[in-house]
Amino acid sequence: MIASDQGFCLAQSRDLTNRPVLVVQPWGRIEGVRTDHDRPLPNHRLSLDIIGRCVDPPIQNLIDLDDQASTDSRGRFHFEHVPPIDVWMQDVHTWLGAAASNHPSWSTSGFNLQEIDMQPGETKQVEIATHGRTVVGQIELGQSLAGIIDLKSLDGSFGRGLSIDGVNLAKQSWVPAEFDNADQRAQWYHDWYKNTEAGRQRLSAISKWRPVMIRADGSFISEMVEPGKYVFSGNLFHNGRIVAFLNELHFVVPPAAAGNDDAPLDVGKATFKPSIILKAGDLAPDFTAPTLGGQPIKLSDFRGKYVLLDFWATWCGPCVAETPNLKATYDAFGKNVRFVMISLSSDSDRAAPAKFVKVNGIAWTQVFVDGYGGKDMVAQKYGVYGIPAIFLIGPDGKVLATDLRGPKMMSAVAAALASK
Repeated sequence: MIASDQGFCLAQSRDLTNRPVLVVQPWGRIEGVRTDHDRPLPNHRLSLDIIGRCVDPPIQNLIDLDDQASTDSRGRFHFEHVPPIDVWMQDVHTWLGAAASNHPSWSTSGFNLQEIDMQPGETKQVEIATHGRTVVGQIELGQSLAGIIDLKSLDGSFGRGLSIDGVNLAKQSWVPAEFDNADQRAQWYHDWYKNTEAGRQRLSAISKWRPVMIRADGSFISEMVEPGKYVFSGNLFHNGRIVAFLNELHFVVPPAAAGNDDAPLDVGKATFKPSIILKAGDLAPDFTAPTLGGQPIKLSDFRGKYVLLDFWATWCGPCVAETPNLKATYDAFGKNVRFVMISLSSDSDRAAPAKFVKVNGIAWTQVFVDGYGGKDMVAQKYGVYGIPAIFLIGPDGKVLATDLRGPKMMSAVAAALASK
């Protein structure tokens, strides 16, 4: 990355293999007005964040643009030295505080409002207009959590937010491998987000996601929430593990009545429940689910065999990265009559995993559990709140090992099959 008085450029090392040149392009400028309910927002802070789609996702997560501006009495603002790539315009909320710093996937300054496609040397005029409501509610603890969880600590250890109901923000398409330079990747993403229904839906959902502040008494508040259907959800972390989760709170934010823009909307109560944490020796929950071909299978039908159970999705980068380890395990042990592999896709439809299985020559059993929108009851039984999640189950139906990633997968299966 180069940032100088003359301009800006961003690339990654593999883009320099055939053309070892970095081209610096002139900065852009953004001028705009920020309003809410058709009224200017004075003394309101905004920030910019780079959308580094010209580079791979792991690199994007390392790039941060610390650039803020405040509106004047008429809601006007401007940004100098804007990178000539896609950027997010964001609202800044100081109350995010510790919660934002503990969850780097949130912006440490605010939340996304509008994506802006910047061209080199361009001055872009924008209007950021919202009609948001203040949403309030209350978090309660289930009986088994009373005295264990301190509500005062939630704002620093609770990953949560208000999302558009029915849209999984983790689900997205990834640029195909043949788009092998920065300009091609940026154009592919630009076309996908602007010209496909899935891309437009995801972009809209990202712009409407809102963080939530938790007070010491368990009450919560989220500001400038646009009208629409929302779900309040989240997980409580301790020592890197999810120890509790919210029962999802679904609600509708209606447009504010004329002259009642500032009236908070009380959406009710959300209750914490302890998460399921399966460990070695626990009985693996039984389930029945259809294969990609529509044939039902039941876990208990495989009693007497070792079962490698893999929760995954095609939109999950780390899941896809485990494919070579899964294939190596199947190649080594797939013909053993005492061993079975089952992958459970939580994609939104069968087409995506079916295509992935065909393209990658995957031969073991594939199950479709429809994880889109929280419908995956199998994952909930297994306490799977993030994927990939890979379990090894013994012939007696009890869990032998969890969190099998990388070489640990083959080692655990080899050790199990070597035992009597």
